[in-house]
Amino acid sequence: MAIRRCDMGLRLLTGFTGGAFIAVVTYLGGSIYDFVYFGITCIAIYELSKVFFDNGFGFGAIVNYMFAIALFIEKVTEYQHFFDFFLFLYISVNFLIFVFNKKVSVKKVSEIIFIGTYVVFFMYHMMLMNNSKYVWLIYIIAFGSDTFAYFTGKFFGKNKLYPEVSPNKTVEGAIGGIIGSTILSLIYFNYLSINKYFYIIIFSVSTSVFSIVGDLTASKIKREFGIKDFGYLLPGHGGIMDRFDSVLFVAPAVYYFISIFL
Repeated sequence: MAIRRCDMGLRLLTGFTGGAFIAVVTYLGGSIYDFVYFGITCIAIYELSKVFFDNGFGFGAIVNYMFAIALFIEKVTEYQHFFDFFLFLYISVNFLIFVFNKKVSVKKVSEIIFIGTYVVFFMYHMMLMNNSKYVWLIYIIAFGSDTFAYFTGKFFGKNKLYPEVSPNKTVEGAIGGIIGSTILSLIYFNYLSINKYFYIIIFSVSTSVFSIVGDLTASKIKREFGIKDFGYLLPGHGGIMDRFDSVLFVAPAVYYFISIFL
């Protein structure tokens, strides 16, 4: 029991410290924000590459590091119209590796592109939200959904959501997460004096579902590879991917909703 209390205390301390750090970085914005999320992206590439290839610095990982560097440069310089070209170049390089390296299979290339899409492309939207008042919605949805889902599931959970992938998640928890994050979103939009309630509710429910899918995606990867956590960087939490799995899916959803409807 004492060990469990110690683990919980360490988890809370790490969560508070990490949350405060990200909050300060987001508030400051600018180059610091871009650099931090570039670093987070690279760490996530390393963690997933270790899982998929057992090598965080093999050629598969390097291709994705280069993709992350290209998007970082595209974001912080005047070459912000080069995204399509960088994406084309990234995919082309992967096909060239497949064609000219006899040891590389379709499965290997698919896994490289999977990591590039899942981590680099999705996380890139966090950088696109830099200095936007809507960036806080990503945290509200992602972490709000997780928190409400956890407590709702703990007290009311009876029906398993997807036991083959995540045995502890329940239908009641998922519903609680959606409702809780929707309420938080409504409060924040009201703070911003935005009252398009029909769009806001659709947005909140949809992005909360994306958060759940992001969590389940990470859980399925860990289950397939037989691991508990993606890394050990965050004591009590695991790796970067263990904390940002929901954010990866929510960030693009928020970015495109804001771009199209607001």
